[in-house]
Amino acid sequence: MGAKKMMAISLMVSMMMTMLVNEVRAIENLDVERSEDEGIGSCAKECALKCLPQINPPRIIICTALCIIACKLNPPPAIFDCTTGCANSIIKTYNPTDARKIDNIVDSCYETCKNNN
Repeated sequence: MGAKKMMAISLMVSMMMTMLVNEVRAIENLDVERSEDEGIGSCAKECALKCLPQINPPRIIICTALCIIACKLNPPPAIFDCTTGCANSIIKTYNPTDARKIDNIVDSCYETCKNNN
């Protein structure tokens, strides 16, 4: 039982790191204002604490991706709600397990919602 828990935790951490690297790259490509004391690290830490208690690894990834978008990009509520609904719907339908696929879904939903609003 202990080995299974360690394996699950290791999988979750590696998925989150993959997602975080993608988010850092995406944010670096955007022209987002950053203060000296607040970078992606502060958002990632805040989001990890918020999202890690969830049990399902794909849910942890989507929670973290949405949290980082909210933290760093601070979109209007309509765009954030649209992104959340879109991402949850697609993930529920296709049930992807790869962190990059989930991250790409969230990014795609965000771009679509941003362009439509």
